Amino acid sequence: MRLQNKVKQSVYQHLDNHISRFKVKSCLDCIPNCGRCCIISDTEATVLEFLPAAYELYLAGENEIILKNLEHQTDSICVFYNPFGRNGFCSNFVHRGLVCRLFGFSTRTDKYGNRILVTCNEIKRTIQSDSLGQYINRAPEMSSYYLRLYSTDPILSIQYFPVNESIRKALNNTMLDFQYRIIRA
Repeated sequence: MRLQNKVKQSVYQHLDNHISRFKVKSCLDCIPNCGRCCIISDTEATVLEFLPAAYELYLAGENEIILKNLEHQTDSICVFYNPFGRNGFCSNFVHRGLVCRLFGFSTRTDKYGNRILVTCNEIKRTIQSDSLGQYINRAPEMSSYYLRLYSTDPILSIQYFPVNESIRKALNNTMLDFQYRIIRA
């Protein structure tokens, strides 16, 4: 499958709609001006999750800037994190990875088959446990969306790396794809 088709897939749009509906029904939302999930240093993602971001950065001519920022970065905080953002802390929010979209408003299944909300301690403090029970089955299931992504490209979606490494690899894959198209033309 060509890079353009991988990038234009509808997994993210479907997920964003699913999360929006869940947030309305459950009355859950991020804590205003928080951004703590963006600075977790051990977050991992697949390369495929960040191909849409890499593709858009390439088209905007900003891929080299991000690669230089990654090269000079001394910590493991996501390179897209912007503590001074007006509309959140992600400088690439529209094209953020799947892990970023899912965290806070999705579920995973425990060893007993129960669905558990995957969210931060800040949001957990706001939850009325008796009211959440009726909505938890409407939350996006993490594994379901990762399987959808996997079906797009099993190779780029099977291995997990620290977020910045996944972003770097996605940028490199995108640049390679565009260079290959130029050579073939």
